[in-house]
Amino acid sequence: MTARPIAHIDAVRPSRLVRASSQKKLDRLLIKTAALIAKNGFAATTMRDLSTALGTSVAGLYHYFASKEDLLFQLQYRTFASLLEQQEKIAEQPGTPEERLARLLTGHLQFYSRHTNELKACTFEMESLGPKPYKIVEEIRRRYYRLMASAVAQIIDGPAAGTKETRQSRHAALFIFGMLNWIFMWYEPSRHGTVEQIGQEMQDLLLNGLRRTKRSS
Repeated sequence: MTARPIAHIDAVRPSRLVRASSQKKLDRLLIKTAALIAKNGFAATTMRDLSTALGTSVAGLYHYFASKEDLLFQLQYRTFASLLEQQEKIAEQPGTPEERLARLLTGHLQFYSRHTNELKACTFEMESLGPKPYKIVEEIRRRYYRLMASAVAQIIDGPAAGTKETRQSRHAALFIFGMLNWIFMWYEPSRHGTVEQIGQEMQDLLLNGLRRTKRSS
């Protein structure tokens, strides 16, 4: 889940940076932390709970996190920054607007399959961030929204649309995030197939609509 700092966002770094040699341990701590928060909620999870679950001392946690709130910020920041970095690379690949949207949908779902607890914890606990951390994380989320909205706008209005947003393209982009962000409420691979299959079904629904999907089924 390692993420590079996001360019042109001022002070977008967790309050405590660690050496590269400690990066893997920090990643493991955040992965286990996300699972605990996803299960019990942030408010109900104490630093002592985390230290017990992680098999480390409370003092050991404070080596990586300035506070419980800083822990949540690092989890949010690193998760969304990693997702954005991945999706920006996907969007840069050549292809039609439809192909770009398909790659973005599948890319998001593949990221979800690798970081289910992280995205669940981040989705439910966004409001638990303080004002400054919230603003930092929200800017990353807005960049991701603009990336998706641009892909949608180019399908609706043609490649020349660029990043221009209309009411229709805005609503379509929000519909897409509604589908993507809440998949953890129902998705089970054994019942619903692979995330690649789900991505294809989402793409068919978005591009063809319900009536056309019914005719071709």
